[in-house]
Amino acid sequence: MNSSYTKALVVEDDLWMQPLVKAAIESAIPGVAIDWSESAEEGIRRSRFSRYAVIVADINLKPNSETGLDLWYKWREECPDIPILLMSSIPIEIFTRKMGLYGPYYLHKPFSVLQCKEVIRNLVSHSGISS
Repeated sequence: MNSSYTKALVVEDDLWMQPLVKAAIESAIPGVAIDWSESAEEGIRRSRFSRYAVIVADINLKPNSETGLDLWYKWREECPDIPILLMSSIPIEIFTRKMGLYGPYYLHKPFSVLQCKEVIRNLVSHSGISS
């Protein structure tokens, strides 16, 4: 896929996280265009009308009724070929215990731009989308 047409979707309601996630995605996928959503409902709507190289979503989205986990369940049914990264401050042990070994890719907050970049780069490269 030509990187000038590559898009990413970020569903994050914490404005402080947006610059960090933006820097990580742009570093992992040069030339990417990023669509932003602050709610689960808007994230679902956007994913139905655009093709994304990767989707990054926070688990705890407020004050909405749906969470990033709800999004993951819907996306794995509607667009199973798109890599999805969930992020939260939930301890990884609790997340893994709840989701099991075959749950979504997960990044524990706080994380660095470099950590996020590497996870996104790996997800995109394993999905067959060139960065």
